[in-house]
Parts: sequence; structure tokens; C-alpha cells
Amino acid sequence: MARRVKALPGPAKTQGFVEIAEGVHIFIGGDGGTNFGLVLTDEKPVIVDNDIRIRKAFVSGMKEITRKSPGLVLNTHHNFDHTSDNGYYHKRGAVSVGEENVRLEMEREENEGIWVKQMAGRPQKVEHLIGKLHIAPPMVTFEDEISVRYGGRLFEMVHIGHCHTKGDTVVWMPEERILFTGDLLDYRTHPVARLGNFGNWIDAIPKLKKFPAKFLIPGHGPIPTQPASKVWDEFRGYMTKLRSRTTAALKKHRTTVKAVPGVHMDEYRNWFRSNLVLQNATLMAKELRKKR
Repeated sequence: MARRVKALPGPAKTQGFVEIAEGVHIFIGGDGGTNFGLVLTDEKPVIVDNDIRIRKAFVSGMKEITRKSPGLVLNTHHNFDHTSDNGYYHKRGAVSVGEENVRLEMEREENEGIWVKQMAGRPQKVEHLIGKLHIAPPMVTFEDEISVRYGGRLFEMVHIGHCHTKGDTVVWMPEERILFTGDLLDYRTHPVARLGNFGNWIDAIPKLKKFPAKFLIPGHGPIPTQPASKVWDEFRGYMTKLRSRTTAALKKHRTTVKAVPGVHMDEYRNWFRSNLVLQNATLMAKELRKKR
């Protein structure tokens, strides 16, 4: 009998705000849910990403921390679970900032009629929002990078390229050494890659490791306690193993349909969203076949 591969540790199932540095609060989604940032400044707070489905919990927790409404909203990428409440904050005077592809991808999904519909069937219900909720793209867009100085804080937004999505951007706070990664990093959580490019993603990790981060804030999963370099290596290991195992399966079975069931990631079975292995192997196979 084959020896069962030892599983890497899974993350704790926590939810709610934690303060990681003075005035820097992180809302942990729990169970692999989306994480958001709340940064206090000398003026109004700054939030990193948002989701209309989590508004009640996020705003309730925020009011226990500050009575001020956010003045800035920073978007790491276009996905619904990172931008769908932009409009709520716009109406309350906040200015949102995001890379140009964030705007373009939001507009594409709105025009295709999938902005809300694609989220149907998930634990947080959106069916009642179909036809009623519309996109609110970032008000200020940029290409490559932008430095935002606000309320005595510095936020550097750097476009990493098409990895998870076309607009993937990190928010770097150099003075605090905090890096909001968006979904460029899902910590001990299987990544969603339906709009991604695995090759670019793997190639981007050396660039991401150059940020001397004390804290990595992943798009999903808990805040890592390991050194940043080890976290990136672990995540890269997931993707390189997925690539090598999918390559081997394609070589053996030739077609994607026959190859994918033979791709196993048993050591990651404790990670959140383990049901995504089949989907990710399928996406990897399609990407590999295009390169032939």
C-alpha cells in the first residue's frame, strides 16, 4: 500500500478584527473567507478591499475601533469579494484607488451580465442583488504603481501583473512593513485561478519576496506567523507541484479530461477549499497545452 503523503497544517478558523500594528486592523474572513484592511490615520481611516456581503460584520467591527467613516478605499484587484462595496463607501465620501485593469475587468463583467450572477450559490447569498447591484469602479486609476500619502501614512500600490487576475496589485506600507497581497497570496488556502495565469504567478514570486514584509496580509486565510520568505516559498511550492504533476499526467494521458483526475495534491488536503484541486489542475492543464 502506498504511504499517505503527510499533510501540511491547515489554518485556524477565525473571523473578525485583529490589530497587527498600531492602528492597523485586519478583518479575517475565517474559513478561507476574504480578508480586509482597516488602517487608522491622522485623518479618516483607509480600508483595503471590501465586500457587500460582509458589510454588516465589517462596519459593526469598524465602529468599535473608530467613529470615522473611511476616506480612502484601496482595491487590490477587481473580484466581487474585494470591490463590491466600493459604492457604499463612495456615497459616504470615500475616494477609491485601483489599477486600471481593475476598472476594465469590473466593466467587462458588468457588460457580460456576470458581475453578481457569478457569485450565486455561495454561502453568502447574492441572488437578491442580481439586477440591483452595479459596479462602482475605482475613482482614481493608475498603471504600474502609485504612492498614496494620506493622514500621515504612506501606501504604495504596485501592479504585479496578470497572475490571479489582470489587475493584481499589492498595497505596501513601507514604514510599518505590512504587505497587503490581495489574492496573489492565499495562505494555506487553495487559490482560485479561473482568471489566472499560473506561469506569470510563479514567475512573480521572486518580485514579491523582495518586499521586506514583517506582516503579509493574504487575500484569504489567516495572517501567517512564519517569515514572509517561507510563506512565499510554501505557496510557490503548491503551484510548482501542481504544474509538475499536471505535466506528468498530460504526458501519460495526453488529454486534459483523462489527465486531470490523476493529479493529486494530498499534502494540501488540510488547506481551505481543497475542492479546488480538480479545477486548478484543469486550468493548469489548459495553460500547459496552450504553450505546446
